[in-house]
Amino acid sequence: METADCIFCNYEEKYVIKETNLAIATYFPRAIKKGHFVVAIKEHLPTFTNINTDQAKAVIELALEISKAMEKLTGAEKTYIAAIGDKDLHFHIHLFPKLKTDAPMGIHIMTDKGWKGVVGQEISELDVQTLIDELKRMLN
Repeated sequence: METADCIFCNYEEKYVIKETNLAIATYFPRAIKKGHFVVAIKEHLPTFTNINTDQAKAVIELALEISKAMEKLTGAEKTYIAAIGDKDLHFHIHLFPKLKTDAPMGIHIMTDKGWKGVVGQEISELDVQTLIDELKRMLN
């Protein structure tokens, strides 16, 4: 069931990297760093345990494909993956490329009391769109 205020039910087409019949990879509007993308199921379900096996498989397969392309494109040494969903109640996972020059992300977004909140850098619209376009070219 689609909801009017859900950012994943009402994603902006220009930010879509790739989609399948069950999942979509897109830029995250509250990104904390360049290359922060999300992969969401298309059906509006709130948590990991609400989704079915086919949806879980579709999200992980698409996340893996996007992560491999992102690492190749940016030179990232690995991809952080997180599923939080406290604010956006539509199951999705976050992908964060970890560059060799980046400090470990854990200490920047997590504290001993939990999620720290909005951190990172301002990302220009041009940077976002350029990265999306380059990823699309790599994936086609």
